[in-house]
Amino acid sequence: MKKIIVLALIAAVAYWGYTNYGSTLFKSGAFDKRGKPLVLLFTIDGCGQPCTDVAADLRNRNVIFEEVNVATDEGRSRIQKYGVMQVPLTVIGSKTVIGSDLLALEAALAEAKGADALTPSVQQVMRNHFDERGKPRIVLYGTETCPYCKRMRTYLDGRKIPYLFVDVFGGSGRVDFDTLRGRGYPLIFVGYRRIDGYNENAVDQAVKELL
Repeated sequence: MKKIIVLALIAAVAYWGYTNYGSTLFKSGAFDKRGKPLVLLFTIDGCGQPCTDVAADLRNRNVIFEEVNVATDEGRSRIQKYGVMQVPLTVIGSKTVIGSDLLALEAALAEAKGADALTPSVQQVMRNHFDERGKPRIVLYGTETCPYCKRMRTYLDGRKIPYLFVDVFGGSGRVDFDTLRGRGYPLIFVGYRRIDGYNENAVDQAVKELL
């Protein structure tokens, strides 16, 4: 009976967060007194595999984090400041990740904490996402025949936004794509920021914030 109640609470919390806030969210960040980003992981009793996966990924990366249980009054109060009530929720400085998407978590960690949050193989690929001065650049992984890749390249060309196109069927493109655990085409990066699929709004936002 207790387990059923916990699962019902999780479902209600998730539904409330989705219907009220969707997939974008953060009203404030998590930083220490020196302005360095902190990592907070909001969970709840009975969350199960999603919360376990995120916690394990953070530990595997040697990331120091605080786990906050939203079943407590203090936990609910703390998560409410970020404008969402869905778990797992990971707050990394000014970045937030809803759910257990470990690729989104990796990208957010890299943006907030730099390359040290990445595995050596991913670090190697990510070097190509920055110019000689360390400034982020757009890298588009795709194929010559992918229609959405063509649309994104046309979109970027039309706005005179420079980018690097990596053909996943040529040279080291496939290895790099697999190292980044690509899930489809196009896969776009603006520096460390990851954008899966054709998404004009996400690209525009990344260009505005990072370039």
